[in-house]
Amino acid sequence: MRIGFLGVREVGWKWGAVIVGALAIGGAPAGPVRADPAAPVRMVLASTPKHTDEMREVDGGLTADRPGHQIELMREAAAQCGVAVEFRFVPWRRALLMVRNGDADGAFTSSYDPERATYGAYPMKDGKPDVSRALKDYRYSFYVSRDSSVQWDGKRLGVGGGTVVAERGASVIPQITALGLSPVEIADNATMLRMVAGKRVTAAALMTSAADAVLAEDAELALRVMRLEPPIESKFGFVMLSKAFHANHRDVAECFWNTIRDIRA
Repeated sequence: MRIGFLGVREVGWKWGAVIVGALAIGGAPAGPVRADPAAPVRMVLASTPKHTDEMREVDGGLTADRPGHQIELMREAAAQCGVAVEFRFVPWRRALLMVRNGDADGAFTSSYDPERATYGAYPMKDGKPDVSRALKDYRYSFYVSRDSSVQWDGKRLGVGGGTVVAERGASVIPQITALGLSPVEIADNATMLRMVAGKRVTAAALMTSAADAVLAEDAELALRVMRLEPPIESKFGFVMLSKAFHANHRDVAECFWNTIRDIRA
């Protein structure tokens, strides 16, 4: 596939791909930093609520007119680095497995942890993740029923134990376990919040922006569920690339991470 133009089109049933051409946004051609520009970067991302500022998904694909600011940022970064990108929505745990198994070149947004770093590459500086090149910073929060007596002081969820639901593969799960709670992993944020509203679980530990987006779309659910402060933790989310992709296309990877930093700045 030739990519010598700036544009977007759908290709292939397998990926429902979005392809970005190779001219920089300002109109000047980007440098040819990839040996094979015809092979798009296969990027996987977690399924999201239909309407968020970050990305908008309808029927398993991006909305054509307003795909969300993270998608626009990724498209612009890809264009400036002279590469094509395919996006595919999958559950987050599957996204990580696809990167691990070589079925995807990267995933976002992924916080850094040592286990993921065994198969994924992150932008690094002085031996540590370079947060200046993160795609975003974000928080995890507890959500409970509005008539619940559960309290959270930042160190202890005042229930004397209990079941907490979280997204499958979420990086917050080890912290939930460390608090003496029993995590149950489920794929869908709306389902987890409905479990909280129905008091089937003690709480949900969710990415704040994603959970708030669900509540903004469901007024009845928002009347039954509330967010506890302070956040459980704050994290940085990166575009994590597979070790194989980073080794074979290091110049593309560094260009991509650097351009994300420059655009965000």
